[in-house]
Amino acid sequence: MLNRLRRRLDAVVERRVDARVDARLGRAVEQFENAQRDYEARLAGTQADFSYIRSEFDRIAPQVAALEQRFEWLRVRLDSGDLDPDGALSRAQAEHERARIRLELAAHYEERLRRLESGVD
Repeated sequence: MLNRLRRRLDAVVERRVDARVDARLGRAVEQFENAQRDYEARLAGTQADFSYIRSEFDRIAPQVAALEQRFEWLRVRLDSGDLDPDGALSRAQAEHERARIRLELAAHYEERLRRLESGVD
């Protein structure tokens, strides 16, 4: 008799505990799934940002390398001392002007791309 009562009481307690745990566990699983979806959405945005930055770097890097090479060439020529000061100054100004024009053209090109992209979006 006591064992039967004990089994019935255990079954009732087990059902009630299971019902409460299932409700709480269901909410926890739902919160976890929401957090997982949010994480994946943010990760996708970050990956897109990284891809854009990487493509911009790949596009600009050769231009910067060419300018560095020209500046190094000019520095070597100026250090050699075979140029007169006025000639060196005029060459440096001409090189500076060419570099400025290249950078200006790149800026105009980037602005044009930006306008085209904003018109497409």
